[in-house]
Amino acid sequence: MHILTYSRSFFALTLVAALAAPSFLSAQSVLLSAGDFTLLGGSGITSTGVIGTQIGNGNVGLSPGPTTAITGFPPAEIYNGAIIATGDVTGQARADLIKASTALALMPSDHKLSNQDLAGMTLAPGVYTFDGAANLNGVLTLDAQGQNGVYWVFQISTALNTSVDSSISFANFGSNNGSDIGLFWNAGTTIITGANNQLAGNFLSGTSITFGAGSSGGGRALALADITLDQNQLDAFGGPGGSDYTGGLQYDLLGNIVAIPEPASAGLAFALLAGLTALCRRNRRC
Repeated sequence: MHILTYSRSFFALTLVAALAAPSFLSAQSVLLSAGDFTLLGGSGITSTGVIGTQIGNGNVGLSPGPTTAITGFPPAEIYNGAIIATGDVTGQARADLIKASTALALMPSDHKLSNQDLAGMTLAPGVYTFDGAANLNGVLTLDAQGQNGVYWVFQISTALNTSVDSSISFANFGSNNGSDIGLFWNAGTTIITGANNQLAGNFLSGTSITFGAGSSGGGRALALADITLDQNQLDAFGGPGGSDYTGGLQYDLLGNIVAIPEPASAGLAFALLAGLTALCRRNRRC
């Protein structure tokens, strides 16, 4: 009887611990090495305008390149970063960009927003899906609802287009003041913003990215084809509280992108495992 009772306890604890334990791959963001770049293009990066673009806290690179297709630097300037010649580093970054874009597109959708303008909306954290293009013709508010480690993923089948003077604002950060939030614009084709936009987030494009004149903010432009800039300011760590907009998400052991577990959940898993260890020692068998 004792052995049967112990076996059931062992099975129950093992099952609960397995279900509760987080399946971490690494602490690195889901962008992996692509996150080392503020600008990452495929065929070309061009900066125009009388006043040079300013790129902060990340590298500028191309793959497959060539590096000579990066033009307008200077007068465009890079702070805390450099132009990386095409090669293994940019090749790996491109592979990691494709991996991230594919996995972001496969996340289960929380809301369908096809054929709707994002302007005037207030959106809670989650995954938002557009079967076609997404448009922003005004102000979009992202409401963290007082939580830490939240994220917004926009799965866009085709293009992301914004009009002049469009912006993204935030509300109701948690106790970390938004430093650990995630924001991803994952477009299947082009990303084109109007002039004087307030940019925010990681912009991933299956083809090209064009930022309108004077548009600025925190985030990255990561495209498989070309990137066109016009007197822009883009800082990879220019989000709230120094965020680089990659928080809240991780890869699991199967390569899927999932939410990072709440600290309480991880603590529960460790507590269960500790209890299991103690039970094994007491019974001298596992």
